[in-house]
Amino acid sequence: MEIEKQEINQWIKGIPYELAFWNNVYRWMRTDEGLVAWSNYERDICLEGIDANSILSSSLSCNREATSPLVLDVGSGMSYLPGNYFYRGERRERINMKYIDPLAYHYNKILNKYHRELPEITFGIAEYLSAFLPNEKADMIIIQNALDHSFSPIKGIIEAMRTLHMGGYLYLNHHPNEAEMELYKGFHKYNINEENGKLVIWNKTVRFIVDDFLQGFSEINVHRTDNGHIVALIRKTNNVPENLYDDSTSIKDLCENYHQLFMLTFSKNLSAKLKCKYCLYNVIQFLAQALPWDIKMKVKKFIGQA
Repeated sequence: MEIEKQEINQWIKGIPYELAFWNNVYRWMRTDEGLVAWSNYERDICLEGIDANSILSSSLSCNREATSPLVLDVGSGMSYLPGNYFYRGERRERINMKYIDPLAYHYNKILNKYHRELPEITFGIAEYLSAFLPNEKADMIIIQNALDHSFSPIKGIIEAMRTLHMGGYLYLNHHPNEAEMELYKGFHKYNINEENGKLVIWNKTVRFIVDDFLQGFSEINVHRTDNGHIVALIRKTNNVPENLYDDSTSIKDLCENYHQLFMLTFSKNLSAKLKCKYCLYNVIQFLAQALPWDIKMKVKKFIGQA
């Protein structure tokens, strides 16, 4: 538990960087329009490296209760990336898409601040996902460029598998070893990589081969896309073993972690530091988002972050 408290402490310190980034993406019309053009919001579902429509249709066919597919974009940030429609045969139907993020309160304030008519983000934490949503109901869970931001990625994967119905899919898409590239700034505390066809999560102190945790209840396929992203598609084939989770312990952990979050956030010293960090990052992101894309990439490459 002490290790997890330290992880949460580090995660909290990454909040100013993340909020400053999204605040300035939505501040500038050029970056806002670029985000809309880049995402698939209000378009057909599209996920890099897989046939998303076929995968979702396969998952839905295993969910006899569902009339429309339930898809969770976990750790969504404010990207609205996956798309909101799929095809059931020849018929185009709307997906029941939920955008979930622990910083939902702050993201919704940014939406209101810049008068964006977009769906509100729902509060939820990947490491306790089954506590926020009905177990075994989701057809697909999407985590893109977010699992490496969490304070316990393996726990997040286990909770995602619990939240899927039998035959449902977890889709992961991440830049390889991004924490190393970003010098462990902000939320970048873990690296995700593919090694010999296996999914590996690591940082300077721990290393997990994810395939080992999934044996007996999941099928996993991991590959690199043409642009180098690490894509994993994980299908739930059996119930998650009880020894991998404990609901009573999770509830206790959630309460203790919330208390830790409350104490740290309202600590006078840390609160002042977080506000100062936000102001600093907000200025940096203001200038960064104002730059044309090609110049921004040249700068990042020059400082070793692209």
